[in-house]
Amino acid sequence: MKCAVLCNGPSRVDYQPSTEYNYVIGCNIPWAAVDATVVLDVNVLDKWKTPTKFYASVAAWRELRDRERFTEHFLGFVNTITDYDSAGHAACRKVLEMNPNVINIYGCDSWFTTNTESYTHQYVDGRSGDMTKNVSVWRSRWYDLMDSHKNVEFNFIRK
Repeated sequence: MKCAVLCNGPSRVDYQPSTEYNYVIGCNIPWAAVDATVVLDVNVLDKWKTPTKFYASVAAWRELRDRERFTEHFLGFVNTITDYDSAGHAACRKVLEMNPNVINIYGCDSWFTTNTESYTHQYVDGRSGDMTKNVSVWRSRWYDLMDSHKNVEFNFIRK
């Protein structure tokens, strides 16, 4: 099984929809056709014009005021890690539950540089201070996922 995780960094433009993927999962506000997306912050749901199928953190679902609007699109909860968790990490953990062979990750620019820019910040600005200090911890979270799933090929895509 081959999956794509669509994060929201500038290199997300390198993703091209393809039938090679059995499952495509997004992060926060989807910018391409996805099977589902992952939301950790209720402020993201508040910005959605048209709901799509999604997994949510317990905190986001608990804080959601307009649940009726989202109930038919809600697929369940995603496990979160207390510190330095991102929607990209959570989306990847959700995909790993499907036992893929390959995961291609797009728009995760912090894997390559200290760039923490995210298109999600056009709609919701949850940043506080200098986010570049988070990059090394985010990378270590990716390494943890790879180390615990050695049978899966992880590819961070940026052209």
